[in-house]
Amino acid sequence: MKLHSLAFLTLTFPVFAASPPAADREAILAMAGTHTVHFHFQEHTPVAEDYQLAPKAYDEEATEVIEIVEDTPTRIALQHLLVVKGKDDAPMVIKHWAQIWTWEDTRLIDYCGEDQIHDWAIVELTPEQAAGTWTQLVTQVDDTPRYEGYGKWIHSRGESSWKSNATRRPLPRREYTTRDDYDYLIVTNRHTLTHDGWVHYQDNRKIVDRGDAPAQVLCFETGINTYTRTESPLTEVAKSWWQQHGDFWDGVREFWSEAQDAAPASFSYTTSKDGKSLSKVLDRLQEENASAETVAAELSPFVIAK
Repeated sequence: MKLHSLAFLTLTFPVFAASPPAADREAILAMAGTHTVHFHFQEHTPVAEDYQLAPKAYDEEATEVIEIVEDTPTRIALQHLLVVKGKDDAPMVIKHWAQIWTWEDTRLIDYCGEDQIHDWAIVELTPEQAAGTWTQLVTQVDDTPRYEGYGKWIHSRGESSWKSNATRRPLPRREYTTRDDYDYLIVTNRHTLTHDGWVHYQDNRKIVDRGDAPAQVLCFETGINTYTRTESPLTEVAKSWWQQHGDFWDGVREFWSEAQDAAPASFSYTTSKDGKSLSKVLDRLQEENASAETVAAELSPFVIAK
């Protein structure tokens, strides 16, 4: 497949003071805690000729503990930890996605991969475009990037919401092993706080982009992921797991962050190098509780120099 260019939506905002508003930081931090999460995705509008909508919605529910793993005045990282039933129904922690928020960031990444190539273009914003905004970088379970967007938090009439520009991203985990009829998503995200948690809305367009043909929208899909605060004994299970493994994953997150920062025009990586699987290398390094220096040495071969 060949990806055609996707222009970032240009947003114009007045210049704000260097420090982020306290209400913005409070809204981001308010997403932490233990939640019952309901994931709901529903295709609803076919665009391409003869496309048949998925016959039913995707619905899943889980307990998710969200830890604040980094908190500085201009950068906040939230790590999501799923707690599921493991062997003999014992609770098991799965490191899920993370969201990394940066104030007035001028350097973003935009997915531009082809098939199994993991490639992100570097997008530069002007200081005027970035003024008053937060970028949200969402990472995958191995802390590699999934997507990044930017926008402003709005606090009005009791509502606190953040809405992104349109961002391009790879197929979601729920579909990339079962579908090959589209190539990527273009998504607008909104995070809204509620009285008992928060909601993540996703306005999705599924795109076919192959060969020299113009890119085409296959269909529209809505995602509504509802996070409802709860009290659960599983909280301590997740916190104990993170206490054991958090330093290791801090090193992994820092490695990928530095690799992206060092990329001049695009950031690329592979999931297999010299017969070694990235996921298996990370599993081994986690079991060894490897240092940040060891993590950097072992993951560097997976980064593709361009």
